[in-house]
Formats: sequence, C-alpha cells, structure tokens
Amino acid sequence: MGFLSKLFSSKATVAAVQRAVVQERYADAYYLAGELSSKTLEVDEAQTVARLRAEAGDGLAKMNLVEAKSKQLNGEQELADQHFDLALEYVCDHELKKEIEQARQAPVEIVTTDDSGTKPGCGTCAPAGSALVDESEKHMVEEGPRLELILLSYPPALKTRYEDRGREFVEAFLASQDGDSVQSYELFNSVNEDERDDIYWFEVGSLRARMGDMPEAKQALEQALELNPELMLAVEALVEVLLSMDLANAALGLIQQKMKTEAEAVPQCHALLVTVHARQEDWQAAAEHVRPALDGGYTDPAFISLAAMVMEKNGRLDDAEALLAKLPTGGGCRGNTNLLLAEFYLRNNLKLEQAFASFNAVAKQEPDNPRWTLRLAQTCFARQWHKDGQQLLRQLMSNPKLDAELKTVVQNLAAQHGNKDVNPR
Repeated sequence: MGFLSKLFSSKATVAAVQRAVVQERYADAYYLAGELSSKTLEVDEAQTVARLRAEAGDGLAKMNLVEAKSKQLNGEQELADQHFDLALEYVCDHELKKEIEQARQAPVEIVTTDDSGTKPGCGTCAPAGSALVDESEKHMVEEGPRLELILLSYPPALKTRYEDRGREFVEAFLASQDGDSVQSYELFNSVNEDERDDIYWFEVGSLRARMGDMPEAKQALEQALELNPELMLAVEALVEVLLSMDLANAALGLIQQKMKTEAEAVPQCHALLVTVHARQEDWQAAAEHVRPALDGGYTDPAFISLAAMVMEKNGRLDDAEALLAKLPTGGGCRGNTNLLLAEFYLRNNLKLEQAFASFNAVAKQEPDNPRWTLRLAQTCFARQWHKDGQQLLRQLMSNPKLDAELKTVVQNLAAQHGNKDVNPR
C-alpha cells in the first residue's frame, strides 16, 4: 500500500527488500526476502516480509508471462513453456495464476511474412506495407516490451496514459524503474513544459521520495493533485511522504478531504486511515476503518495483511484469522500454504495441527531454511510434544545457515523446555 512505509524501516534488511520491490528488482527482492525469512522477526515485520516476497514473486511471474507470450508469437513453444513454468513457480496471486494458465492454453496465430513479391534490398524496393523506421521510433520499439511489463499492474486507464507519453518521459520513467534515480531525474527535467501534467508530477514526486528529498517530493505530489484531484496514486504517495515527515495530522486532513470530494475513493481512504493510525500505534482507531474499507470492496493484499495485524493487536482474533484466510496462495507462496495464517495460529496457540502441517510442508520444500525447523520445534512444544521438539532443536543446531540471532532463540527455547544438551557451536 505504499512505497515508503515505516513498517519497513526497523531493520535495514527489511528496508532493502522494500526498496528492491519499489524499484521492481523482483529477483533481488525475492532472494532477500527468502534470506530474511530465516530470521526471527517481529509480527509486523514477518507479515511485511511475506507480503513483499509475494509481490516479488508476482512481479517475476509477470515478467515471465510477458516473455512466454513473446516466445509463443515467435513460434518458440519450448522456450515459451519454460517461461510459463517459471511464471507458475513464482506466482502468488490467484487471478494472475489463472491468467498464466489461460495464456498457456490459448491458441496462438503465428504471423509470418509473405515471401512472394519484391524482397527488401534497398530504400526504393521495400514491399508494400513496410515502412522505414527512424532512430527515435526504433528506440521506442525496443523500449516497448519493458514498458508493457512495468504497466501490467497499472489500472487500465492509467496504462493507456503512460503508453501515450513522449520519448523523454518514457526514458525517464524506465530509468526510474531501473533504480537509476539521478539519470531519471535529469531526464524528467528535460521533458517539455507542456507535457508536465499530473502523471509527470506524480512520477517526479515518487522519484524524489525514493531519493530522500521529502520536501520536494511533497511539492511535486501536491502539484499532481492540483492538476488532477482524482489521482489516488498521488494521494497514497503523498500520505506516505507526509508520514515520513512526521506530518500525520496533515496526512489525516488530506484523506478526510478526499473522502468528502471523491466518493469512489472512500474505501481506499478508509484503508489509508488504517495505515496512518497503525503507524501511530493507535490500534483501536485503526480498527474502526477496517470494515468500511472491506465493505467498500478494497481488498489489496497488503491492506488485508495490515488489517489482520490491527485486529490481532486489538484482541479480535476471529476477525484477524478470517482476514489472513483471504490472502492468496500459489506456487510462489510455497504451494497452497498460507504461512501468515500458520504464524498467527502459532502465536496465539490456535489450530496447532494445521499450523504444524503448513510449516512441515514448507520445510520439505526448503529443507535448509532453519526458520521452518524452528517453527516446527515451537509448534511441537506448544502441542506438548517435548521429545519431538528437542529432537528438532538438535537438528536445527546442525544447520550451517543458523545465524547468531536464531542461535539465541534456540538456546532460550532449549532452556525453557529443559533440553540442556542443545548448545550452539
């Protein structure tokens, strides 16, 4: 729900995952999140890392889907199948998974050139229907697939607006997505004045926020909203900037104003209010806006995860469980295992058999990841299976990937349950 969330700032490694997702370096984000998941995290951090890994997985899935379709069109079905397999391996979102499966099964008409008639040999004998392409057009053609990939997750109306931009804007936008902030900012400054509309100022504001210049980011995003008050992407970005500047009251005022003037955005505004109050750790105030957001149809997975945490903080465990059960699962999320729900069960000593089954399933897929062995041991102790729990602790200590933090957790768990033989090497 936001690219500058303070939920990501408590540990540098969590922030690194978030930055990689923001910059759409999905492979890096997926790897970093996997590494971080082996550590002991706070509740909100564990949920954040799991969500970010799911986002990165979906990003990788979309990249492979685009590549698979391209190979299909070129008649390279074997290569297309490889990319479809990768897409299904990484995907977490249920709807995206269905899209991938449908694309794989869809018949493809392969376009071939007509060999009859004149062959292009010079500028005066090109076949009918062909056209010479200048360097500018050639550049845009080459950038087309990258732009299409980035815009996959954009709303249709906005996607069209981005596709119709001039070359300077597209180059600046792509540089920004590649993480080259300095070059991107220079390119944005070269965009003609008459092309600097709400989309332009939104992108500049988002870029300046990533570069750490919050006052300039705030000014640019306010300019975007002055030109187009209905641009909710700019509202969400500005809320994040205001929170990072410790201007929570200004963020609340902005959201409340939009609730009065933008009827269609009311559910999203309630979701933003949940975010603001959660950052202030006012869990009761945050909970008041969860149901209006959900009833209005706002079901963004990041919001669902945050809403579940809010409900858990308020002791409303049934509501938290119901929300976590809504989160999508898929291949990239380790089969159909909902790990956030399993972690919730373990924290609250609920449905431990189901939690154990979930941890056991992912432990089989990632046998070298010590986090899942630890979770299995904790679940065993919670179920009063002390012998099994102690055996898992001994197994855990032989894992070379066990870091210092996890070693301390294992020591404490062993001491708590009377297993004095489990000592870190």
